Parts: sequence; C-alpha cells; structure tokens
Amino acid sequence: MIEGYNIAFKLGDNTIAGRTQDDFTVSAKVKESLTKDDQGTTQVSVTGQDVTFRATGYIDQGTTSGRTYRDTMLANALKTGSEAVLTFKYMGTGLTGYTGSCIITSYSESSNASDEATWTADFRVSGAMTVISSNP
Repeated sequence: MIEGYNIAFKLGDNTIAGRTQDDFTVSAKVKESLTKDDQGTTQVSVTGQDVTFRATGYIDQGTTSGRTYRDTMLANALKTGSEAVLTFKYMGTGLTGYTGSCIITSYSESSNASDEATWTADFRVSGAMTVISSNP
C-alpha cells in the first residue's frame, strides 16, 4: 500500500489509492427458520455479509493515458452492469488485510479554499472478501 492510505482500487491498468472513512460496516445476512422439529425455537444462521464503506482520495494532477486518476474513478462510477465492478485491497494497521470486488454506490468531489480537491465514494462489496496475510 501507499504510505498514508489503507485501500487501493484496481481499475484496468490503474491502481488508485484511497483512505477509508469512519464507516466500514459489516452486517450479517441471516436466515431464520421455525419448523415443527424446532419446538418453537427460531433457528438462525448466517448466510453471508453485506459490507459497505466510504473512501476518499486526492484528485491528482498526474495523468495516465491523458486521463487523471480522478477521471478514471468518475468513469467507473458511471458504469453499469458487470463493468461497474472493481477490485480492492483493504489494509488495517497490522499486516492482515482483505481483498474483494465492489461497486461504487455514490461518488462526489470537493475542494477547499486552498484548492486541494478530493473525491469521496461509497462502496458496496460484491461477493465475499478474502483475507490476505501480509501487506502486498
């Protein structure tokens, strides 16, 4: 990972670094059942997780193939279907991290008085996240 960032997105040949916000959320998907054999006791099992998070990054002035990384992230936010899926690597403060696929559910840009522009996007994980054991 890049110093100061804890998440990276792979978009085609580009890797875009970002920083997660305070709302990395994992919610269990549960299935409840009640059968005669359960004798009135509800059985609950976890069938998966819904994972959402927000990340932000600077809008850089560098370009790749004539486009800035901001343009690449914005273009991905406008995609639909399977083309909208991108891969990510998320690293905590330790050496354990996670990788998976996600989609952008919301995208915005902002700049302050000193003209430091940033992008912020909300993401939803598509499928399962895989544990990676060391910082790549």
